[in-house]
Amino acid sequence: MTANVRKPPYEAGAIEPERQAAWVERGDFDAPTPPPDGERGVYVKSSSPFTSGNLHMGHVRDYTIGDAYARFQRARGRDVLMGFGFDAFGLPAELAAIERQIPAAEWVEQCGERMLVQMKRLGYSFDYDRVFYSSDEGQYRWSQWLFLVLYDMGLIYLDDATVDWCDTCQTTLATIQVEEGGTCWRCHNEVRLIRRPTWFLKITPYLEENDANMALLEQQPWDEMALATQRYILGRADGVEIDLEGPDGVLTAFTPHADAAGLASFVLLSPRHPDVEAWVAGEVREELEQLRSGGWEREARDAKAVPVVDTGRSIPGPDGTELPVLVSPLVDARFGPTAALGIPAVDEADADIAARFPARIDVDGPKSADIERFSAHQPVGEVAGARETKRYRANDFSISRQRSWGTPIPIVHCPDCGPVPVPEADLPVVLPRDLVATGEGNPLAERPDFVDVDCPKCGTAAKRETDTLDCHFDALFLWVPATVPPEDRATQMFTHPESRRWLPAERQVAGGDSGGFVFDQRVVTKALRDHGEMAYMTDGEPFEGVLFHEMVIADGRKMSKHLGNVVDPDALVDEFGADTVRVAVLWAAGPAKTLNWSDAAVRFGNKFLRSFWTYAHDRFVELEGAKHDPAKAAETEPQREKLRGWCENGLARVAEDTADLQMHKSIRNLTRLFERIQQFEKQLKKRGQLDKADAEALVVAILLLAQALQPFAPHAAEGILINSGRFTSDDLPGSWPDASAIPVAVDDDAMAGAAS
Repeated sequence: MTANVRKPPYEAGAIEPERQAAWVERGDFDAPTPPPDGERGVYVKSSSPFTSGNLHMGHVRDYTIGDAYARFQRARGRDVLMGFGFDAFGLPAELAAIERQIPAAEWVEQCGERMLVQMKRLGYSFDYDRVFYSSDEGQYRWSQWLFLVLYDMGLIYLDDATVDWCDTCQTTLATIQVEEGGTCWRCHNEVRLIRRPTWFLKITPYLEENDANMALLEQQPWDEMALATQRYILGRADGVEIDLEGPDGVLTAFTPHADAAGLASFVLLSPRHPDVEAWVAGEVREELEQLRSGGWEREARDAKAVPVVDTGRSIPGPDGTELPVLVSPLVDARFGPTAALGIPAVDEADADIAARFPARIDVDGPKSADIERFSAHQPVGEVAGARETKRYRANDFSISRQRSWGTPIPIVHCPDCGPVPVPEADLPVVLPRDLVATGEGNPLAERPDFVDVDCPKCGTAAKRETDTLDCHFDALFLWVPATVPPEDRATQMFTHPESRRWLPAERQVAGGDSGGFVFDQRVVTKALRDHGEMAYMTDGEPFEGVLFHEMVIADGRKMSKHLGNVVDPDALVDEFGADTVRVAVLWAAGPAKTLNWSDAAVRFGNKFLRSFWTYAHDRFVELEGAKHDPAKAAETEPQREKLRGWCENGLARVAEDTADLQMHKSIRNLTRLFERIQQFEKQLKKRGQLDKADAEALVVAILLLAQALQPFAPHAAEGILINSGRFTSDDLPGSWPDASAIPVAVDDDAMAGAAS
């Protein structure tokens, strides 16, 4: 019999803090102690936000999806770790600190504390004891360790690269700091491109494996957006390569147009091709240097505008015709640092380039109509030794930048020894936390206490590297720290036995712009596998499943303070409560669709929760006064059977959708089940007052719905369960609901006892 039923109003501001305090007291979200049998757990990895400002609605969408999945898996009896950390280094925090003239470390700490308060208010079930900041010395010590490991493996190297430089501020600028028109964001003077030494991460050794593993990922719960980003970043092009015999040796050229290789009109070299220097001389070499400096790149958008340098030289093509040799970064954008056959007859980009050199390239040469004739007489395998092959657009990328708020690069520049790695025992190389950047010059280079050091190899007076690692490098392993107990991270970040329980992560949930991070995390996982630390992840994949969601917009446009369409999560929680915001953001759109935020989503979420809350508590009270008539209960048994079937079907659909992270469908199926429950009552009330047996079945169905609602609106769902009088705060049902709990056949003696 239901006892001590109370009917409080739905007041999110009172309910939610009470439930959150209970979760903390019970330690509901602490990483479970590993069982002795070593059973795998569910690690849900959400994106790591830049620690600058507050949470925005994109974060809310991200973390609400991940949290609903984590809570669902706990209800299924799985051990769950909801991991989280701040991507605290980088330009956004540095610019905000410059604006306020405070140390970036201070700004990051303020923002992080604020974000954590917001996350807890929204009910996210992170293990907050395992939260970390990438800017903590104990954390970036491992970024430096990873740098040294990859450097030792030959995967990090120093080379010249192009950067934007402001002569007035005497500093390099990130791309987003260069305003339209090529001026500095700070002083508004002209910015120029210069060459300077830059550190690169070599990813080419793992491109083929990343490619080959796509077949594996397609069999796992990777959503199509996530898969598409990996394919796009990889940039695989299938085709043939042909060895062209020139006076200075062999030049191997690629084309994706295997059936038209013999129709080539020119050869296009990448400015990063290893043999490009052999093809240029005199003024052409100066043009190449200008091209390499990126002087034209800022405005180039297509093949008609992209820079092209004519070497003035030619090489015999597949049919013996002399092919002009040109140089252009367009090759890199399509096939990587290679040589490509230009075939205007079948390739629009090649046709655009050919039209720019009419004196060198016969624009009236072979046309697409010739392809069928050509292919019929010369099969691909017989065209000048053509070989089937592939090329990848993805290539090595720079990992250093000339800003002060970042992980110090563990390299010492010695006048005698050159670049010398800092010994592992001397890590971390500590970034001065009192450093106040001004936007001018290089603050680290002006700190003798940081830059002046003896060479670790020979003892000669030397200088530390004053570039810092781009925050993208820190992100290469941001999925690891949460799997390691905080007390053990100083010594076992990559070797802790507990990590094997959580890795690879069962789910990564992130925005659709995270493809580059995930691609490079996949590369580094393979490197660490080969180095030994992650040998247990034999396929080198850090995530078993990945969901990428689209952005949140408002009024059809990206949210922006400038446009005045920013939605403040705090204001929504203040007015409607966290559960309303959670339900609204999940219901409004599927993850693959852009979420165009509107008041309609909030109204829906709030109306649903209030309606369910009120309906549930009214039925708890009505059950108290219900009477039992055995004959009447026997007549309504088919209706109770139907109710059980509805619940069984509805709960199964919710479970299936939630397992696939299609939370918008989960919410819709929950609301449909609510309608079915109400329909059951309406049908029976047409016959008069509900019998005690029917009222009991109705209440049980309501409680099952409340259990199923817990992953999505945990505060309200738990409040309903507690206020039924059947549970206390300490013994709430933690398992996924089972529709067989709905009583169909009636025990008249028990029912009579309950009535008395």
